[in-house]
Amino acid sequence: MLLLRKIDYYGQLILISCTLLSIPFLYLFGTGAGLFLLGCWQLTSAIANTAAFIHTGYKKKIMVYWMLSITDLALIALFFLPGNNLAGNPIMVIFWIATGAAVFIACYYLTIYYRLIEHISLRNELDGLTKSKH
Repeated sequence: MLLLRKIDYYGQLILISCTLLSIPFLYLFGTGAGLFLLGCWQLTSAIANTAAFIHTGYKKKIMVYWMLSITDLALIALFFLPGNNLAGNPIMVIFWIATGAAVFIACYYLTIYYRLIEHISLRNELDGLTKSKH
């Protein structure tokens, strides 16, 4: 399971790197597509790993991630509601703030996910040491 988490983590890291590096070349379309894919991937990963976060003592950190994600998704959904004046300045400002926040939320998740992987790896190593002494 640890190997799958590492593959998941490094895949997300590569995707966010490609997304951020694509800004000068693909402008907003590439960045938006990359953030959308990364967001879907991270939500799936967070759903699958929330129990592990809670068991290892990272409950507060994963709950902060969920609160930030839900708030950000609600702000982005506000932009796509029918009847919105898409050219309206307040809606565009909210959309761009939420899009910028998505990058920081993605980085936050990668940080806590890395800590979870390191914690599990260390725990597995210590379990192996204690078993070998008996």
